[in-house]
Amino acid sequence: MVMKARLIIDPPRPALTNMALDSALFQSVQSAPFPATLRLYGWAPRAVSVGRRQKPDELDLALCERMGIEVVKRPGGGAAVYHDKELTYAFACRTAWGMPTPDQWRIVFVRLLEKIGLAADPPVVCGDRRESVHGACFSCAGEDEPTINGKKFVGGARRKSRTAFLQHGSILMEGQPEFLNRIVKKPGTDRSAGLLSFLPGLGLEKLSSELVGAVSETLQIKFVGGGYTAMETEAARKIVASSGLPLYSE
Repeated sequence: MVMKARLIIDPPRPALTNMALDSALFQSVQSAPFPATLRLYGWAPRAVSVGRRQKPDELDLALCERMGIEVVKRPGGGAAVYHDKELTYAFACRTAWGMPTPDQWRIVFVRLLEKIGLAADPPVVCGDRRESVHGACFSCAGEDEPTINGKKFVGGARRKSRTAFLQHGSILMEGQPEFLNRIVKKPGTDRSAGLLSFLPGLGLEKLSSELVGAVSETLQIKFVGGGYTAMETEAARKIVASSGLPLYSE
């Protein structure tokens, strides 16, 4: 049975606003007009996000400040990601509706690659994804993260409660920069690659459209365009005002 879900396409926003909106979707999922929402967005200015269990002393915050890079904590887990040239997605749903599995997310991204004319490698999962071992997300591929020629182009993190599920992540247009290995104190070996290195003419509009199609086909969803509810907007405003998902600082 095909279910209806909401699609929100946002312009690039600051780091804290982006994470506040993702958190608001997660917190307000029971009152949302649809049981699931897919949000697509970007970042302006550039930023680094870290998993909610990562500690400030795992990063060189002074270097970030000198480089003018904001560092924000995500509501989801995972390790550090540099955000600039990418398409970012967030998927929030009610657990009663059914939470997408890692296998389903892998299918989403394999289908995405097929739609833009690329092929994924056979499944290969990093042996140890503990955040204490890999401080940077793109040093290691998970079971839901297909690779291309051994390179990781997508990274995601999730969070769930009794009633809500959130998965958000980055689809890289360009690989993670070298300086991330200086910002993160235990980054691991960078295995990132942006899709532009395989398809130089790929645009964000095309990538966004094909991602929506891949999610729709895999999860049997029909998307309806929409915006935020008043409750979600207020929840995000309160998070930003109270720094509930704070920008890291010294």
